[in-house]
Amino acid sequence: MRYTFLLVVVLLYCWMGAGAQNAERVSAKLFYSLTQKQPKALIVDVRPPEKFAEYRIKDALPAPEKKDLIALSQVVPKSDTIFVYCEKDNRTDAAVAILDSLGYTNVIQLKGGLISWRRNRLPLDDSSR
Repeated sequence: MRYTFLLVVVLLYCWMGAGAQNAERVSAKLFYSLTQKQPKALIVDVRPPEKFAEYRIKDALPAPEKKDLIALSQVVPKSDTIFVYCEKDNRTDAAVAILDSLGYTNVIQLKGGLISWRRNRLPLDDSSR
């Protein structure tokens, strides 16, 4: 009886955790490589607007608030790949949770944020928009 209860708890925990977030967190070099291989994929910058204005990953779109992600969901198919990043990798989890709740299944996060990106000397767009 005790074994059965423990097994049920473990299976329930695994089942709940499996659907929590569909995002994959990848290194800066892999993130860059994947964006190059999928040039039509959406790249989302979840940093504040003033940071986005300073510099960003080429072709990224700003989406600093939940309403911005919801607006994107009106035009971006749920099966599309979405790349998400921030400055220090502390805002992406919230954005991924929102995208997950909206039905997106292929979300890729930049591990370490733009700090890692710059440390790896990857290209940034610092032109004014």
